[in-house]
Amino acid sequence: MKLSKPGAGLPNMERLIIKNILVPSVRIIFTWDIALLYLKKEIKLIKSLVEKLPKELHQKQVIIDRVFAIEDNTRQFSINMVLEHLTIAGNAVMLVIETLSQEEEFQKEIKIEDVKPKKNKEEQLSEFLEFYNKYFEYINKHPKKQSKTKKKHPWFIEFNNYDWSIFMFMHTFIHRRQIEAIIKKLGEDCDQY
Repeated sequence: MKLSKPGAGLPNMERLIIKNILVPSVRIIFTWDIALLYLKKEIKLIKSLVEKLPKELHQKQVIIDRVFAIEDNTRQFSINMVLEHLTIAGNAVMLVIETLSQEEEFQKEIKIEDVKPKKNKEEQLSEFLEFYNKYFEYINKHPKKQSKTKKKHPWFIEFNNYDWSIFMFMHTFIHRRQIEAIIKKLGEDCDQY
């Protein structure tokens, strides 16, 4: 089975639902602190899911059915590849938040293909958890003022610093569901989990 290339995007209807319904809705419901609270819950869930899985399966790539808000290319990941992607993207988002918070323009173009996993490392979980602890500390200390300066997400709309902090939760929620789908598929394939 041939998958679409990295960065090919989401089905048009799905992208429009996210852009025109989901993003505006969460902007109304969430605050900096609520987004952080929900992100922490997602990280705990991911940690629990991954730690229950035998380590020898963390690097095993499987093809899953596409889940909402995940592009076709991302369907053939291992657990560690998802964790690597969340770490790469998280570092990038934290830099965007910091830049926009200073009312400076984020110059670099954001490309989906730049945040794809490259290594499928054995000990990715510890790197993932280390980054998110750093992110939690950063947001806890961060002034909660919304920036006027914005940076466009490649698929959606322009986000300010606050929007990007909410995106961190939404993005992690989506990929936690991907991890669950991978674990389910591993169980079907291996009859061992």
